[in-house]
Amino acid sequence: MIRRAALVATVAAACIACLLVAMHSGSRDDRMSRVSRDVKRWLLPAPEYNAYNQLVAYPGKRKIAPAPITPRTMVAFVFGQSNSANHGDEKFRAPSPTVTNFWNGKYFAAEDPLLGATGEGGGPWVLLANKVIEAKTFDSVILIAAGVAAAPVEAWTTGGSLNGMLEKRLTEVKDAGLTVTHFLWHQGESNNSTTGAANYDAAMQPVIALTKRYFPQSKFFVAQATLCGDGNVPNVELQKIQLGLSRLPGVFAGPNTDEIGFANRYDGCHLSGRGLEKHAAGWAAAIAAHSE
Repeated sequence: MIRRAALVATVAAACIACLLVAMHSGSRDDRMSRVSRDVKRWLLPAPEYNAYNQLVAYPGKRKIAPAPITPRTMVAFVFGQSNSANHGDEKFRAPSPTVTNFWNGKYFAAEDPLLGATGEGGGPWVLLANKVIEAKTFDSVILIAAGVAAAPVEAWTTGGSLNGMLEKRLTEVKDAGLTVTHFLWHQGESNNSTTGAANYDAAMQPVIALTKRYFPQSKFFVAQATLCGDGNVPNVELQKIQLGLSRLPGVFAGPNTDEIGFANRYDGCHLSGRGLEKHAAGWAAAIAAHSE
């Protein structure tokens, strides 16, 4: 009995130690942080995924009651490829229950990784929610994540492999009684080529039209995002096309995340903790510029 109690105490202490270490930066050079992640994966239940490799369950996720929805509630549908999903090198959480992650008809405390997107790391969206609440742009935020790593824009458009998933997710959100106020699109790294850029505008217009069909009053923000990989350079032509989509009704320019250089990308593509801070700050500024 004493041995069993000692074993339980040891495991509990190990879990607490891992959680404390994980609170520090998960930069690529922080070996202790990576060890803590491996230990936690061994001790805790495994994450679960759907057919699109999006997280549907993750250890420690907590269901909570959402804050009342008011005209000052931001309902943000966040999607695109890996830098829109949970592939950052540091995780963040919301200090207040006024920020939630909506998934499968339920609300969860907003903390990385967000349910509904690929990856098990961090992202800019919880940070963004914290920033817009701190700035009093909104009183509460509901995050709906749907990003898929490495997906080109062609996968999202009509006939693409992700188009059905996107429409199903929009239907689920609407059936739950939610009205998306902001679509935040961060994608383009997989289209950083001459042909990828040439097809971008034509592929994006049906994606935007689909979101407007479900939520016609929503604001659709398009980031300028093309940079991924050591030695890669921003695709200026693709940036212009992404920026040019703001000519469409209800579409606005998001941040230019190509300005976040390799010093803030832990593997030459995905963002470090500092990179995610810059990412979130860019989104907060773009949204504030078009808030009513």
